[in-house]
Amino acid sequence: MASRDHPRRHWGDGEGGDLFGHGREVGDPWDYSVLLKPNQQVWIRNTNGPIDVVAGTGDSLVIHAEKSWRNSDPQSVQVVPVLTERGLTVCALWEARDRRCNEGGDYRINGVKKNDVAVRFTVQLPRNVHIDASTVNGGLEIDGVSAPVQAATVNGRIAVNTSTGPVQATTINGSIEANMQTLTSGDVRLTTVNGSVSAGLPTNINANIDAETVNGRVETDFPVKIVGKTSPRHLRGTIGTGGATLKLVTVNGSITLHEAHPNPNPHPHAAPAAPHHPRFRATPRPDRP
Repeated sequence: MASRDHPRRHWGDGEGGDLFGHGREVGDPWDYSVLLKPNQQVWIRNTNGPIDVVAGTGDSLVIHAEKSWRNSDPQSVQVVPVLTERGLTVCALWEARDRRCNEGGDYRINGVKKNDVAVRFTVQLPRNVHIDASTVNGGLEIDGVSAPVQAATVNGRIAVNTSTGPVQATTINGSIEANMQTLTSGDVRLTTVNGSVSAGLPTNINANIDAETVNGRVETDFPVKIVGKTSPRHLRGTIGTGGATLKLVTVNGSITLHEAHPNPNPHPHAAPAAPHHPRFRATPRPDRP
């Protein structure tokens, strides 16, 4: 994520609820559509407001953005697309001392004066297109996509359902739920500070697992060959024959690993279902007593 100057009092509560309700004006829509090549990627950059991504029905990327505000001028925020051979970057740009929106998700906002405008992005993503979405105050819902995902926020929950991982997601205040039916090359990284972490993984996964919490527990439905000491708060070892790294971290919250839901999301904007009773099943390494 690019650097931003974003005092929290300027932006709202972060989850998007009061940003699009409670007497606020909503309107000023912005729509954009473009046909993407198979090797291109999409970057969505926001600062104040949520991002929703759903599976598209064709080969075109379709983006709808709308603003909400109470006192500030909605025209003080621009939505800017940057299309290059690498793909499409779309940014919400507030009036600021220093701002930029460049290819490859290069986004910067510094020196924003008090402004209560929020922007909500809704993205229809074509199959097999990678997406990298970030905001500061707002949640991210990425549902039914079919490519690796990167998602980041500061104040908000992240929920991802993809038929093809990996997923890399980070927040500070919010939970993370990632459902991956299959994994291509690359590591899974899910990190938060205040919130739980739930990872839905392929049934026959081979991976190295490093999961750690301070105030909570680590639970898994997968048999794990433990490396090091056994602890309810730190699980390190291998699943199957090992492979990609699964790095799962929180401070205040629990961590669960379970088999991925076969249907990523039958209900729009719902998080992937986690098992009701995760079981910790670990087997020691052969060289350990």
